[in-house]
Formats: sequence, C-alpha cells, structure tokens
Amino acid sequence: MGKKHKPVHTRCRRCGRRSFHLQKGVCAACGFGRTRRIYRYSWKNKKVQGLRLR
Repeated sequence: MGKKHKPVHTRCRRCGRRSFHLQKGVCAACGFGRTRRIYRYSWKNKKVQGLRLR
C-alpha cells in the first residue's frame, strides 16, 4: 500500500478549517476551489440544546 505520511488535508484559505484537500484542491467544509458560494448545511453544525441566555 505504500508509505502514508503525506498530509491529505491542510488549512483552507477561505474558512480556516483544516479541510482543504491538497490533491483535489477543494475544501470539504466550505467548497473553496469548487464553487464561489460557501457551503452551508444545517446538519453540518451541532445543535445546542438547553442553552439559556440571561
């Protein structure tokens, strides 16, 4: 299978998350490199339950 020590994902220039695929040139989190629109899905963000603001 070969040596697997190369980084697959690095930090994205647009969203700052470590989800920019180096070989594809596409960010998995925001879609940078594939589209101009930033990917926003409701299922991507964790829901906060029972949060009470004062």
